[in-house]
Amino acid sequence: MSSILGTKHSPNFLFDGTVALYVGRDSKRMEIHKKLLASISPELDKHVNNDMKEGIEGIILLPHEEEVVFTLFTKWVYTGDYAYEDDTPFLCVFSDKFNIPTLRHLAKSKFHAEVSPFEPNSTEDAAGLVLAIGYAYDNLPNSDPILKFLAHYASWKLELLRATPGFEELILARPEFLKALLATLKGLSTKPTATTSQMYATEDDWNRMALKALAARRARASQPK
Repeated sequence: MSSILGTKHSPNFLFDGTVALYVGRDSKRMEIHKKLLASISPELDKHVNNDMKEGIEGIILLPHEEEVVFTLFTKWVYTGDYAYEDDTPFLCVFSDKFNIPTLRHLAKSKFHAEVSPFEPNSTEDAAGLVLAIGYAYDNLPNSDPILKFLAHYASWKLELLRATPGFEELILARPEFLKALLATLKGLSTKPTATTSQMYATEDDWNRMALKALAARRARASQPK
């Protein structure tokens, strides 16, 4: 892949100074060439060139960005590419947030190329998938094809995900994911037949079901809107 340095920028940016970036909750310090960073997108240019304290002092605070994601971004800025990491979905979100179409396209291409042949089989794999789905649905626009892909992926591995901690909470907290997931599921091929014990529940059974339904309704009502 072509280098960013070789195709887009004159080497003059190397002599135009750097800006200091403090990334993540721990404020890890990173430096990047000022003119290069400003040229990536209008949003980043606003961080670099402004009359506020950060623009004047050449300091940019990015407490909500992950250090590993920004490291991948920096590799791409200087080389035009980066090695695939599990954090690529986070890089998709980062590129959307800072309006970097070229990086967005690259990150999504890598995501599909690397995830498609991957088959999660362990509890650890399933837990990572749950986290990835939750993050994607919380941060990517509803029209993003990655969301539909993840719903299909979850449908494929539903048996594994059902026993995964956090999956039930994922469904309850993100109805748009549940809707997409249900759209991929096939119903039973034969009509279900209820047994006598299922048809004739006892009074205690009905009371337990009513209490569960009431508790679920109260829990939904207490959630912030």
